[in-house]
Amino acid sequence: MSAAAFDTQVLIDALRGEPRAGAELQRYRQRFISRLSWIEVLSRAQPDDAQRAEQFLSHFSVVEVSDEIARSAAQLRGQRPGLSLENAVILASAQTAGRILITRNTKDFPAAMPGIRVPYTL
Repeated sequence: MSAAAFDTQVLIDALRGEPRAGAELQRYRQRFISRLSWIEVLSRAQPDDAQRAEQFLSHFSVVEVSDEIARSAAQLRGQRPGLSLENAVILASAQTAGRILITRNTKDFPAAMPGIRVPYTL
């Protein structure tokens, strides 16, 4: 497969050595993440692991929050009031580019939702 967007949980799993996350990353030549996922990963990294986390993230194309993504995220939150702002932006970042979102967060991104791929659960 060629391109996909990745949710924060899959990124953190890969950093922690989860083999299924690593295998999923390897399926795609072009890997994208929302700027919010980038922030979430770095904010959760331990101080002595921040450099490794940032180096890991450098292998992804980071999608900045454009006006189009912001509008789409606002619409998603209006349709699904329980959806967090962060997850709305992450989903909107994938949807506006026509990419699938790779996640294991089935609470916010049900596997049956179009454009969502849940390759594993923990």
